[in-house]
Amino acid sequence: MKAAASATLAGLTRRSEVRFLIVGGLSAITDTSALYLFHGVLGVWLPFATVLAFAVAFVVNFGLNRAWSFGSTGDVGGQAWRYLLLVIVNLALTVALVQGLTWAGLPYLVAKVLTTGGLAVLNLFVSRKWIFTDGQG
Repeated sequence: MKAAASATLAGLTRRSEVRFLIVGGLSAITDTSALYLFHGVLGVWLPFATVLAFAVAFVVNFGLNRAWSFGSTGDVGGQAWRYLLLVIVNLALTVALVQGLTWAGLPYLVAKVLTTGGLAVLNLFVSRKWIFTDGQG
């Protein structure tokens, strides 16, 4: 039974979609942990600690998606700029969609979850087709 579960897990993690979700989860944990380290432990001013934590998670997310999710070996500089542009567009869309869905009557946390889910699907597609185009994912 344990071998079958291990084989199933190994099979799932061969899929770039599953890897992409795992990396997203690891990035969220990294962001939160780094924020705690910078602000909670080191006493860095909260807005600056938040930016630092986001930057650390950005590097982790980009690196793991590039190497593991999509197996990319292309021009890292070009990919990093496209990825940064994607992050900026995500921020703008998140602000607009959460606000719009809230104005439409949804609770803000529901709006945030729906927006995050929708953007995750979009980000997978954009990452595969535009950012990490040389990979096998």
